[in-house]
Amino acid sequence: MQKKTSLSILLKIKEFILSKNTVESYKVSSTDFSRQRKQSFSSTVMFLINLSTKSLSLEIENFVKLFGIPLNIKSFTKSAFVQYRKKIKPEVFKDLANAIVDEFYTDNEPGVKLWNGFRLLGVDGSRLTLPHTKELKNIYGQTKNQSKEGVVQARLSVLYDVLNNYVIDGLLSPLKTGEGELALEHLNQTKEKDLVIYDRGYPSFNLMYEHLKLQVDFVIRAKISFSNITQAFIDSGKTSQIVDISPGKNKSYKDKEYDNKASIKVRLIRVELDDGEVELLIKIAA
Repeated sequence: MQKKTSLSILLKIKEFILSKNTVESYKVSSTDFSRQRKQSFSSTVMFLINLSTKSLSLEIENFVKLFGIPLNIKSFTKSAFVQYRKKIKPEVFKDLANAIVDEFYTDNEPGVKLWNGFRLLGVDGSRLTLPHTKELKNIYGQTKNQSKEGVVQARLSVLYDVLNNYVIDGLLSPLKTGEGELALEHLNQTKEKDLVIYDRGYPSFNLMYEHLKLQVDFVIRAKISFSNITQAFIDSGKTSQIVDISPGKNKSYKDKEYDNKASIKVRLIRVELDDGEVELLIKIAA
């Protein structure tokens, strides 16, 4: 089997954007884009993609040339663009991203980089400052700063293939949503032979439990004080040990498949850095 070329992936994306099914699925009203216009559904989508980033892995210029879509930026007046943008459901861009990812991983074994047979994924989150509008404030909330108004911020979380440079999943949620909650949602996009890496803000019994249930491997960098068990492991001077981890006694178990008597086996690994600092890693027991 040969490695997929960028051209073959582009052709699939072209098929997605230009298909009548896509237009019908992602236009807001059944009457939108019903007549032939200079600014069609496909050209509007392409223009929005061009506005969103300059660093697409598939260069936008080649993308447009391949489609044969006339994308004369000067012909897009501000008022016309705003009107046509409102006629397109934003879900088209998430599904377009998913189509690119699916096409890259499907029947493309020679082109997919792996680490010891695993797809190496990382999860990380951040805050994203949004325009200060009433609508966004109601959805995502507001954080205080030096000004009286404050700023509208959302929590952004990404599941990323670190070897192939693909975003597998991206989530935007109210700031009150924790990183751990979003990490659990990312698990819906993982599969066996994935190895997911987390930093110190993520370790929890529930996250490890869900990984084990799905048979998806993980490595989590954890605080030494994560539990009495992890502290005792570091104090012992051992470099590796399989232990039983239990959920916290004061946790809520509503809608959970386990209670406070549950336990899972994980491996603790001690890593000593060059500066003498000690790091703790938690992974599936093996």
